[in-house]
Amino acid sequence: MSDNEAFFQHEDPDDATRSRAQTLLQSHGWMCADDRLSGASAALLIDFLRHQALTDLATLLPRAKESVDRPRPFLPESSTFVDDPCRVVVHDPGQKVLWVDPKRIFPSPAREFEDKGDWTRPNEPTDFRNEPVLGLAEFARRIAAERGDLSGLTELLGPEGEAAHVDLDAWETPLGAFFRVNLNGNHRATAFAVLGAPCIPAKVRWHLGPFRASASTNLEDDELLYSYRTLLHSYGVASYPDPEGIGMNDDRIYSDWPFLIDSADTAVESLAVMEQVVGHRHSSPIGRLPRELFDSADTLVAAGERTRKVLGRNQRWIETGGLRGQLRAILSAR
Repeated sequence: MSDNEAFFQHEDPDDATRSRAQTLLQSHGWMCADDRLSGASAALLIDFLRHQALTDLATLLPRAKESVDRPRPFLPESSTFVDDPCRVVVHDPGQKVLWVDPKRIFPSPAREFEDKGDWTRPNEPTDFRNEPVLGLAEFARRIAAERGDLSGLTELLGPEGEAAHVDLDAWETPLGAFFRVNLNGNHRATAFAVLGAPCIPAKVRWHLGPFRASASTNLEDDELLYSYRTLLHSYGVASYPDPEGIGMNDDRIYSDWPFLIDSADTAVESLAVMEQVVGHRHSSPIGRLPRELFDSADTLVAAGERTRKVLGRNQRWIETGGLRGQLRAILSAR
């Protein structure tokens, strides 16, 4: 999309094009804004706002509360090392405008929701309250009440291809992409998610890997992290430079499951949140581990401890010369 090309154009894509765009958004969570389906994405949003978006505050309030209270998953920062070349082929590591499913957007961890009313219209009188859920529901109602008015959408989401008003970080996973607000967009993105809108335009920066995870702070935490990360490393979920090396297991991490790389606790919580977002439980193995293992942090740590013991025995067996070494020891003892 060029710099002077508006997001919301008067296009009328056919049903097959709309269906294709909707399928991509639901399965992957995003679609390029310069794609031939971009007009279909805009049409999906405008049609939804004109015909389906609810203005009933009693309905929107519980949705707003659920959005504000929704747990926030672990999403890793990028390593200070270069981007994974395999992922750069698929995703431009620079900032790019995409159409994004708002229910896959999580708020910025550094900012809490505030009750700002119609804060996008500073010239209008504002009642300052301390009711963020109510303010968010009222904001969503205002968007719905405008019924896809193009001037209102332009004011909210941006007038031109490189001027989207929602800034996101993004991570690709086997469950599709997930996003987190970076600079702007906490209230906008969440209000559209409260309504159930199919997509919004946003400026997106992909985190492609390698990634960073948290560093341990004491011996007890060391053991838990070592066991869990050894499990992931051994069964193809993530690749750590040295899962049991202190100072070496929290950076330069490669994984198709970036939200699982930190700890057993954050992995269990994050996977549950992601599955809730996509609307189904992941049924395939994660790496070479069964999905059921990620229902419990204690189970994951116990499996990691067993894996470490097996690896330790194998290492000692190799260090003593393996089978030939054992035979030599037996013969020399005669």
